[in-house]
Amino acid sequence: MGKDPIDNEEIIENLSHIKTLINHKQDYGKQAAPYFIVWGCVWIIGFLISSTGSMSVINMTWILLAIVGWLFSGIIFLRQKRNYPMPKFLNNQFNMLWIGFLFIFYIFVFLIGSKLLPLSFHHLALYSFLLISILYILLGIVLTRTIFFMGLWLIVLGTATYSFLSDYMYIIFAILGGGCLLLTGIFLNRKGIENE
Repeated sequence: MGKDPIDNEEIIENLSHIKTLINHKQDYGKQAAPYFIVWGCVWIIGFLISSTGSMSVINMTWILLAIVGWLFSGIIFLRQKRNYPMPKFLNNQFNMLWIGFLFIFYIFVFLIGSKLLPLSFHHLALYSFLLISILYILLGIVLTRTIFFMGLWLIVLGTATYSFLSDYMYIIFAILGGGCLLLTGIFLNRKGIENE
C-alpha cells in the first residue's frame, strides 16, 4: 500500500491559517487587557473597603465602583469597536463564550432564588469570585491556556479561602483576586505588544 503524496501547498496553507489564528487571538488579548485592568482595580478597592466592616460604606462603595467600572468598560468597548473590529471567527467564539457564561450565571441566580444557595454579602463575595474564575476558564479556552489555568487556580483559592481563612476573605480576594485580574491585563497587553 503506497503512501499518499505530501501536499506542501496544503501544509503551508494550514500553517499560515494557524499563525493567523494565533495573531488574532493575541491582538484580541491586547484589546481585552484594559477590561481586566479596570475590573482588577475595582476588585482591589472594593474588597479592601469590604474588609472594614461598615455595611453602609461597603454598599455605597460597590455601587460607585460598579458605575465607574461599567462606564470605563463602555468607553473602552466603543473605542475598540470603532478602531479594531473583531474577526468573524473570533466574534463567533466569544458569542458562544458569553452565552455559556450567562447560562452559568442563570444557574447561580436560580439556585439563590430557590434558596438552595444561601444569600448574604459574605456569600455573594464568594459567588462573584467563583463566577469570575469560571469566566477565566472560558476565556482561557478561546485565548490562551495561561488564563485557563489562572481560572482553575482562582477556583481553588476562592474555595480554600472561604473554607479555611474566612475571616481574611476580603483581603485575600482583594490582593490575590483583584491582583490576578490586574496582572492578567498587564500580561495580555504585553503579549499583544510583543506580537506587533
